[in-house]
Amino acid sequence: MSIKYNKRIILVGMPDMALVCLAKLVADKINIIASIPPHKSHNTYKLFCNFAKNLDIPVIDYEISLKDKNFLERIKNYEPDLAVVCSYGKLFPPELLQTTKDGFINVHPSLLPKYRGANPYSHVIINGEKETGVTLHYMDEHFDTGDIVAQKKIKIYEKDTMGTIFNRLNYLGADMLSELLTKYEKGEKITRIKQPEGNYVKAPAIDAESTDVLINWNKTAVETERFIRALNPFINAGTRYRGNYIKIHTAEIENTNSDYAPGTIVSINNTLAVACKKGILHIKILQAGSYFIGSSIEFIRLSGCKTGEIFE
Repeated sequence: MSIKYNKRIILVGMPDMALVCLAKLVADKINIIASIPPHKSHNTYKLFCNFAKNLDIPVIDYEISLKDKNFLERIKNYEPDLAVVCSYGKLFPPELLQTTKDGFINVHPSLLPKYRGANPYSHVIINGEKETGVTLHYMDEHFDTGDIVAQKKIKIYEKDTMGTIFNRLNYLGADMLSELLTKYEKGEKITRIKQPEGNYVKAPAIDAESTDVLINWNKTAVETERFIRALNPFINAGTRYRGNYIKIHTAEIENTNSDYAPGTIVSINNTLAVACKKGILHIKILQAGSYFIGSSIEFIRLSGCKTGEIFE
């Protein structure tokens, strides 16, 4: 495919956002001269490299850190005008940010300055936000604090999950990047708006191997159902039952209070109903280890669970 534009752009990123953006920019004939994958130790390194090479995009990788002199010199040898970053998770040192003529622009999946951090997808659902979006901003020596150049919003729907928001924001970010780079190619000035200072809500990573993912049954059914959607499908909320870890994939809310203590199974008729601090959560789909994933009705039949048992 012939290149439409002349500005020399490097794309930095990690799957999946980076693959969506790279495919979009190549299809729109943006002049992507090279790409920078995650470190070789990362489990998506080969996926990224194969994807880039299939699009005839050279890969610039590094051995130890983003400060490696050889790595930085290889970038400079491409004489890039601008770099765009599509999910990375590492703080970029000044030496790297100075390798391009016009800096680095990051695609961040939130409405900055709110939800700076690694996982805005989950936290906007957990907190009951009604909207989220994508912010394009210049990178500086801190995470997600640089000048904003573009921002677009999307609505958060009642049944949105981490996965559905992830997908929508990836494609929105790719469209915004293509639009920005097309204007940049035409010589239009990129407007920079300084982010306001203040104590804004953050979006830290949620560790799937820690207690971060455990359901707190002392929260309301509304909060618990949001928490389950916020971790579906990449992380998954869970609870303990009979000493085993159970993942909860989907659930529904009943706005009826129960006399049972939070975490107690209150009914096994048609669904697995569990008491919360306020309201009842009807578990629909759950997973026990690697040997069962399915409906709560099937789980009830196979496990023989009883009213009055406790999820912890």
